[in-house]
Amino acid sequence: MYPFLRLGLNLFAARKLPPMDPLEMHVSQHRCRLVDCDIFMEMNNGRILTLYEMGRFQAAVRMGLWALLKKKRWGLTVAGTSIRYRKRITPFEKYETRTKIAAWDDRFVYIEQGMYKLNGDCASHVLLRTAVVAKGRAVPTDVLIEAMGIPTPRPTPAPWVQNWIDAEATRIWPPELEKP
Repeated sequence: MYPFLRLGLNLFAARKLPPMDPLEMHVSQHRCRLVDCDIFMEMNNGRILTLYEMGRFQAAVRMGLWALLKKKRWGLTVAGTSIRYRKRITPFEKYETRTKIAAWDDRFVYIEQGMYKLNGDCASHVLLRTAVVAKGRAVPTDVLIEAMGIPTPRPTPAPWVQNWIDAEATRIWPPELEKP
């Protein structure tokens, strides 16, 4: 089940944090709970994606996007993701989530996130292709960037981010699955 109570607490906590520039990194501290774990007593890979979402929502509150979404009746969606899992996070272990905008193009905002153990090891790292939506359609990123008042030029994506964007552009959709 989706952790709605936890989301509410995270959003409430984010309101108490100072505002941030949209191109800054949002950092939040957390603790792995038993409900986050699978039968191997490590954080479940699906739950990791849900907890990353909470980090993005907290960042959205701090950068003013959350208020803008409510005002304009916009929503958020994930249109693609690439994740690497490298270290286990176990029950009751503290970790930190780091969230930042990596780049954007005409259609999508690319968000980079990492979960870091207290010793500095990166446990997992994700790149997400996201969009703001209105009435079932993506809001062009130039409209979003202007509404957020981001005056800085578009950041240049890191080479690995650009490689992923380019690779995704070649992916066939819908997929052509062979019939059994």
